[in-house]
Amino acid sequence: MLHVPFLAFHWLDEDEEIKFFDIINTKAKGIGTSLSRFLKRESDNLSWIATQLIIDPNSPLYNKRTLIGKRTKEKHITLQNVYNFLLLLIKNTKIAELPKEKILNITLTLF
Repeated sequence: MLHVPFLAFHWLDEDEEIKFFDIINTKAKGIGTSLSRFLKRESDNLSWIATQLIIDPNSPLYNKRTLIGKRTKEKHITLQNVYNFLLLLIKNTKIAELPKEKILNITLTLF
């Protein structure tokens, strides 16, 4: 008989599901950091802003990006790249104290 450890979670709300999915998959087989940022977009302002910059058709990054982190010749900007840019943009500035929507508008204006 083969014994395989198995763990199941019942009655989790959406935030808990995302948190557990992220923890399990980053610790076990490893998911990409871009996918992790995407999953955390509702609880992390910079992840939300980075996601908006990638999914908004009005963003200059719209046709040059990928959400999951797999790069191709046409889509060479990952969500993690955008996230890192945002970290540099707000580092040691008062911009970091602004609401996420204002930071998004500042970033779009910058581009």
